[in-house]
Amino acid sequence: MIATSKSARASSTARPAQEETAWLLAVAAAFLVVHIVALTISERASASRTVAGQSAISELCD
Repeated sequence: MIATSKSARASSTARPAQEETAWLLAVAAAFLVVHIVALTISERASASRTVAGQSAISELCD
């Protein structure tokens, strides 16, 4: 009877650990996706500012 309760406790504690790991992996994946998207937007914005700045400078020089 003691062995049965130990195995029952072991399986019940293993399940929350797996669920917690799944949540942590999901949060980590979301974190990476959000930061990749933010960096992409930032790079595009800085590239468009550079192109606009270069065309403004070339107009002034002409």
